[in-house]
Amino acid sequence: MDPLLRTPRSLPLLLQLVARGQTMGFLRDQESGRIELSRDFLHDLMRSLRLEGIAAVPTARLLEVTRGDEIDDDDLLDALRATIAAIDASPRPQGEWGPAREMLGDDLLAGITRISESSLRRYASGERRTPDDAAWRLHLVARLLASLVGSFNEYGVRRWFQRPRHVLGGATPGEILQQAESEEDEQLQHVMALADQLLGAAGAT
Repeated sequence: MDPLLRTPRSLPLLLQLVARGQTMGFLRDQESGRIELSRDFLHDLMRSLRLEGIAAVPTARLLEVTRGDEIDDDDLLDALRATIAAIDASPRPQGEWGPAREMLGDDLLAGITRISESSLRRYASGERRTPDDAAWRLHLVARLLASLVGSFNEYGVRRWFQRPRHVLGGATPGEILQQAESEEDEQLQHVMALADQLLGAAGAT
């Protein structure tokens, strides 16, 4: 068995890290279309992050604690939490537009990020730089998608953003993202908490 799979307490965080790789565009194309969680796969993902200049210190620690045949679960947990925190603090629109468009569609995503569909296409293609206001909204979408992809298909993911929620005062998660004026908006924390309630997501907080 791969040593990485002998760390059961760390598996929820490992899965969240892989999900972020998917929704933020860090994963290289998999020939089989499947992802097999292993130490080699994790190291490849860490190299991709480092090439992007993201999470250099925590990924170095993560590489270090996963090199031997015996992996200390506490050290792995600490390194994973630090790596995920660094990724969550690093918007990457050039990698996030594609997965978000595929899962949400341009109409819904444009509304959430408060831009027109024509602007979305220009930003996604790299024709124009994504403005900061759209970039942080898109990054929050990517973080939410990382928690949703293991529980819903694409239809279910779109419905999650469009369903009114009592905890949000009857608003939908998409409306809260659209209406927020900054990343510090208190209602956004409620939206993130809704996603974190899904299986496996709580391990990343």
